[in-house]
Amino acid sequence: MKKWPLRLGKFLFRFRTFTPLPLIALTFIFFRPLSPAPAWSLAGLAIALLGEGIRVLSVGFAGSGTSGRESFLKADSLNTTGLYSLARNPLYWGNMLIFSGLLAIYANPYALTLFVVFLFLQYHFIVLAEESFLAQLHGRAYDDYRSRVRRWLPRFDRLAAPGRKFNFYKVLFKENDSCFNLLLGALLVLAWKEYYFSGQVRQPLPFAAAAIVLIALYAGVKVLKKRGRPDGGA
Repeated sequence: MKKWPLRLGKFLFRFRTFTPLPLIALTFIFFRPLSPAPAWSLAGLAIALLGEGIRVLSVGFAGSGTSGRESFLKADSLNTTGLYSLARNPLYWGNMLIFSGLLAIYANPYALTLFVVFLFLQYHFIVLAEESFLAQLHGRAYDDYRSRVRRWLPRFDRLAAPGRKFNFYKVLFKENDSCFNLLLGALLVLAWKEYYFSGQVRQPLPFAAAAIVLIALYAGVKVLKKRGRPDGGA
């Protein structure tokens, strides 16, 4: 394999949290919501929550030193059971569903299509870099896993029960950012849609109250993470 796809994948992996931001800005500038129908919002929220659910199950049953939010490639062990036995990249499936859900709430299928194409291309190169890293680090064990489980398309007949107990604290601390961004993003999109179609946010207090509660919960989890759990975790 040529080196430039791997270099690009490593670069995108490092900045994967920030790469969607320009596209989000362009969406608000060049695309407009096409429908105020609640069905768009309900369907979009369901899709986004499904994506977060996939992330929660993936992270909660993952081994230590994996499925993290670091800016560098790291894999102290291989995840091969649970959702990782269906497809090799459940976290990226979760991310794509989260963004797809938010764009569905926004109610512009053109922006949704553009975002999905962008995310798939980004994750394609990131996965190439990850696979090269894992093959070098774990050798035959990863080659065996890769031969059994497809990169993207899940095979539900291959589901293997999680090999570890669900780690609530890992989910709480590692998925705090993702949950916060999803819910706050949904609030902002709903408020913007109401302003766009009605000329005003008719009931700003519920939006403001919900945002304050989310920010308080987010900050609270950050404080708990900084102090560490009573049992010594972090």
